[in-house]
Amino acid sequence: MQQPMKRLGELLVEGGLITPAQLQSAITHQKIARGRLGSNLVALGYISEEVLMDFLSRQTGVPRLDVRNLDVAPQVLRLVPHRLADQFTVLPISTKEPKSLVLAMSDPSDLNAIDSARFASGLSIEPVVASHSALRKAITDLYRRLDAPSEGLTVDLGTDPGLDEALPVSFTLAPLPLPSPPPPPLTAFPKDPFYDGPAAPTQPVNIDPFGLFEAAPQRVPPVATPNPALVHSRVAPQTVRRLENYQTRTLVLGLIRLFQRRGIIGQDELQHLLLNLIEAGEIKDDDRVG
Repeated sequence: MQQPMKRLGELLVEGGLITPAQLQSAITHQKIARGRLGSNLVALGYISEEVLMDFLSRQTGVPRLDVRNLDVAPQVLRLVPHRLADQFTVLPISTKEPKSLVLAMSDPSDLNAIDSARFASGLSIEPVVASHSALRKAITDLYRRLDAPSEGLTVDLGTDPGLDEALPVSFTLAPLPLPSPPPPPLTAFPKDPFYDGPAAPTQPVNIDPFGLFEAAPQRVPPVATPNPALVHSRVAPQTVRRLENYQTRTLVLGLIRLFQRRGIIGQDELQHLLLNLIEAGEIKDDDRVG
């Protein structure tokens, strides 16, 4: 019966590189900070990266590789997407025949990362061990250079062997400039010097500088004329007589005259109304004056 494969933490404890208490502390830290167990051990200071890489190289039989200042061809980097390389901390290094990809990893026992790189590239994977911190920096630098737009494409056209008089031609295809954002909308129409003239903005604008149109006659508001039918109040030099001192007939006749002069009732309108009411029997004329 095949024995189950031991995990990295158990192998490190058996190798005397960390203590069981340090392993439990790293596992607790891994639940909070995520990431691989080896990177958490290094972050907590329980083991150095050099010791961890040597141990992984011996245990897995995978060679070590220093990825610092490493230059990788763009076509090789494109075999593994940036998102996948950043997620699993892996870096494609080179290709080998037949159909294999050298992949730098901080943990070569990570089968999930190996399978993902194999599926993305379509090649078999040959892992190599690299420092976790060096891998993170190399992934950022190399993929940023790959994703950055090229400055320009230079094409050199040499001479054709069959043409003796051909001249070399060299030209550069620069990237198209990005369109500039549209200008902000104007809050008001710009001043027209032809129509506005040198007048100040507060003065009225002459919309007919050549006199092509007749000026509209200015409308003069009518002047109110006094109505001769209206009798203005007259204040006697002596004390005005109170209304209670007048007879009822005098007060009624005075009100009727006032309403007629103000235009509230017509000149003969009240007479016709009274006549109709008396004939209809609605009122009686017991106090008729001859």
